[in-house]
Amino acid sequence: MYATELTVVVDVDFDCDIDLGTEVTVASASDDSTPSDPACLVVSDSATAVPARVPTILFTDEDPADVVSPERFDAYVPRDDPEALEAQIRWVLSQHADDSHPERDRLKRLYEGTTNLITAETVDELYDRAIGLAKHILEFDNSSFIVHEGDGFYIRGNERDLEGTGPIPTDTGILGQTYQTQQSSLVDDVRDHPQAEPDDPAYRSVVSVPMGNEGVFQALSNEVGAYDETDLRLAELLVSYVSETRARIETEAAMRHSREQIERLHHGATELAATTSLTELFERTVEITDDILDFHLSYVGVVEGDEIVPTAISTGTPEDGAERVSVEDGGTAAKTYRTGETQLVSDIASDADAKPVKRTYRSGLSVPIDDIAVFQAASYVPDAFDQTDVELTELLMAHVAVTADRIAAETNLREERDRSSALFAHVSDAAVAYDVEDGAVTVLGVNRAFEDIFGYDSGALVGTDLLGRVVPPESDDDGGDDETTDFAGIPELLVATGESYRGEVRRRTDDGVREFILNVVPLSPGEERGSGYAIYTDITERKAREDELERQNERLEEFTNIVSHDLRNPLSVARGNLELARETGADERFDTAEDALDQMETLVDDLLSLARRGQLVDETTPVDLGTVANRAWMTSETADATLETPENVVLDADEDRLGELLANLFRNAVEHGSTGSQTSSDDDHGTESVHVEVGGVDGGFFVQDDGLGIEPDRRDDVFEPGETTGGDGIGYGLAIVESIADAHGWSVIVTSSPSGGARFEFRG
Repeated sequence: MYATELTVVVDVDFDCDIDLGTEVTVASASDDSTPSDPACLVVSDSATAVPARVPTILFTDEDPADVVSPERFDAYVPRDDPEALEAQIRWVLSQHADDSHPERDRLKRLYEGTTNLITAETVDELYDRAIGLAKHILEFDNSSFIVHEGDGFYIRGNERDLEGTGPIPTDTGILGQTYQTQQSSLVDDVRDHPQAEPDDPAYRSVVSVPMGNEGVFQALSNEVGAYDETDLRLAELLVSYVSETRARIETEAAMRHSREQIERLHHGATELAATTSLTELFERTVEITDDILDFHLSYVGVVEGDEIVPTAISTGTPEDGAERVSVEDGGTAAKTYRTGETQLVSDIASDADAKPVKRTYRSGLSVPIDDIAVFQAASYVPDAFDQTDVELTELLMAHVAVTADRIAAETNLREERDRSSALFAHVSDAAVAYDVEDGAVTVLGVNRAFEDIFGYDSGALVGTDLLGRVVPPESDDDGGDDETTDFAGIPELLVATGESYRGEVRRRTDDGVREFILNVVPLSPGEERGSGYAIYTDITERKAREDELERQNERLEEFTNIVSHDLRNPLSVARGNLELARETGADERFDTAEDALDQMETLVDDLLSLARRGQLVDETTPVDLGTVANRAWMTSETADATLETPENVVLDADEDRLGELLANLFRNAVEHGSTGSQTSSDDDHGTESVHVEVGGVDGGFFVQDDGLGIEPDRRDDVFEPGETTGGDGIGYGLAIVESIADAHGWSVIVTSSPSGGARFEFRG
């Protein structure tokens, strides 16, 4: 092909694999052995210095409009088109034998002219400019760009004002052959060509170049042999520039159109967000698809039970163009709902799942709307919808689904509020509607039961702080008189975070603190809206009954223990000694039996005290501690023990129960004060006189003796019923003491007196 072996030098950034045959060597510019006079130079950077005498091709990602002094290069080839690069190199090499070849000048002028092509903003403008290049640079007499559209060919660019001519059948002459084979043709005389069918009988020569699926470029002449191979190659270069620019124009136009559609869709989505019912939402949806997406046969079907029911239909859809279908076998709509996936049907006639309502429907698009509805669009022609339609429709339906969820939530909320309002008005328990903001609980309203149970008037409550009214204050930790209320952890505040609550609480009423079961119900569960209801069920009397039942059960358990063990022991002693007395006649056996019976009598008295009075006290009044202590001392068996009482110590107490408490402590001190192991048992072995002192302490009083005291590891156990370490004691006295103290709300602790004896301290 070439007279001598030729070298093509490429720069270091070149990464394209091309095959130019064995007669052409492709070398790198960085290779030291590269000849200084290559036949062609390929560079990737327009800033590269190029020798004027060497044909140079710019193979780059740069925009041609940004290339400075494009006349320095013989050709421009986009980086993503290696086939065009190979064609350009072959062209340059074919001209290498004669640097003065006139066709090289045409090639350079064609390249320079392409800068005018790339600035075209429309396809029609592009064709007009390309026709100008074909006429003035390639010197073609009569050229046309003939595009394929639908049913045939149409002339879109022509220097003789033939634009719009068509349709020309796709199998017509050399035009049809070029398009179908995608092969260029050079015909010297159409009269000798078997397929030529010229429109004008005067035509003789033709150059015909395919433009892919777009159409064909043709140059015609009335002269035989008017075009040669060079003209054909130049025409192919021109077509490649036009095709590339057309792709860019159409891509940019499609992107602009897509952006405009998306912007309009977002605007439409804003309108959707303002709808207040599902019917209004779906009707607006089909209006938007008509207006923005150009879908004129569409509808929204809502799922009702096991059917999809048309709810909104576009204005272009016939009255019988949509119908109720089964969710199980309702064609494409049913498949869309069941799978939750978009269905794009290019040809309904060949789709196994499609069951069109009208046979004239040829293609369709089906998109799910969450799990509540299906959108469908149809067309009377095949392939009416593409991937862009799918993406835009899915985008719109996503907005529709969000709005539908919002409408459903608002509807449910309204219904819930209506039900809550009805319940609020008619519930038999005390109920209050309130709002929480920044920790403040503001009353919005109360029902009649709240007024009756809490004793607060509705008019005085609305707008005030609920917690300040109903949460009882607690005494501070230092035992002072000031009362404070800590609202941390108050269940009523949970509505601020949308949480519910059910539990027992103590709340203040006009008649005092009472026990309630509290139900906290937020208006918007799970949401931080800060509004809700509190319902109070009064369980004060029930709690009192439960507490009394619990005390009765405890006493019953104690009685069972006494019957099963404590009474049985002294009874066994008495019975055994009586039998021994009969056998031996020893009188001392009767004394032992009598002691056992006395012990049983004391036990029965203690048992009756617990059984009859328990932890209950009558009305409390201020009483003088010294006076009550002296009276209790005189009614107790104190032997030669002594008592010291205070003056001017006044307690708020049930006088009789306080006297009973002191009497038990006196008996305990006298009976055990001088033994070697002080306990709460009722042993009577004291041998030394005991001194007992009663006095006041901060917040209460004390009772102490100068006996042997109670060991520290036994102090927590002495109040247990029946607790004793004595051989014949049954310790219930101190259990009675603790019971009476609890009834008064006093705490009791055991410690040591200054003399080492036992000290009991009582504080309210």
